[in-house]
Amino acid sequence: MIVVKIKGGLGNQMFEYAMARKMQIDLGGREKIALEMSVIGSDQLRQFELSHFAFFDRGMILSEPGRIVRIQEWFRKKLVSYFIAGRAEEIAGRRENFWGTFFALLGIVQRDHSQMRESFWLRFHRNIYINGWFQDASLFEPMREVLRKDFAYSVPALADTDICRKIQTVNSVCVHVRRGDYVNHPIFDVCSEAYYGRAMKCIAKKVTNPVFFVFSDDIGQVEREMAFPYPVIYVRKRHEACDEMFLMRQCRHFILSNSTFSWWAQFLGEASDKVVVAPAKWRRLDETDRKIYMDEWILVDV
Repeated sequence: MIVVKIKGGLGNQMFEYAMARKMQIDLGGREKIALEMSVIGSDQLRQFELSHFAFFDRGMILSEPGRIVRIQEWFRKKLVSYFIAGRAEEIAGRRENFWGTFFALLGIVQRDHSQMRESFWLRFHRNIYINGWFQDASLFEPMREVLRKDFAYSVPALADTDICRKIQTVNSVCVHVRRGDYVNHPIFDVCSEAYYGRAMKCIAKKVTNPVFFVFSDDIGQVEREMAFPYPVIYVRKRHEACDEMFLMRQCRHFILSNSTFSWWAQFLGEASDKVVVAPAKWRRLDETDRKIYMDEWILVDV
């Protein structure tokens, strides 16, 4: 069994499932995936969102981890707290890479700072325990079609709305503005109003007659406080996270925020001529780890 700890918002949950799915494929497809719910079940701000997708079956829910998983989690916490946590990103990454083989000997896949390395030792475990963020485009690009099927989401009522029909019939550009907990955040408050202006101008040079659709977790604030250099259509109606992503992925082109939510919308978008513009920095801090970026993206200063 492959047990993956589910935590964070929808975008993070999708990365976590995708890592478990990749591991399942790499191990021959026989292992079952179980979703360990202890963190997301007690999260006051976020909820479990993966149940809306085609892959989901209620039998995947692991509400109470078994003894082996509890032991694996105990070892993981001890190793991380003693040797990795609290260190600078570069040092933490080196240490996590160093301890990667030992994690694998215990049947643990841990990735917050380190490179993802396949390990021969994992094949000997009946229980593989996955805990991390796994925001690495190279892991999932080869299995994009598999993930498109797994993350299929049918919403007939939403597909029949005026906004969805409009998105599907014009040269639509999804503009995602992440607000909420990103506002004034010391690490993630990256994408300025100027960034969105530059990104729109970039799209306008490459796309004929673009129509910009603005999505946000605080659309009222965006409409009141931000000015764009082109006319835009604000997607004002509040939707559940999966419904919002359904609409976003119908767009042909994308202007991303530094958010896993918009990352997945563009990754699952199916237009063959897709243009994706992304912020040149994903975090305020200087960073050397840019694995979440995809080769075809156009990067614009923030």
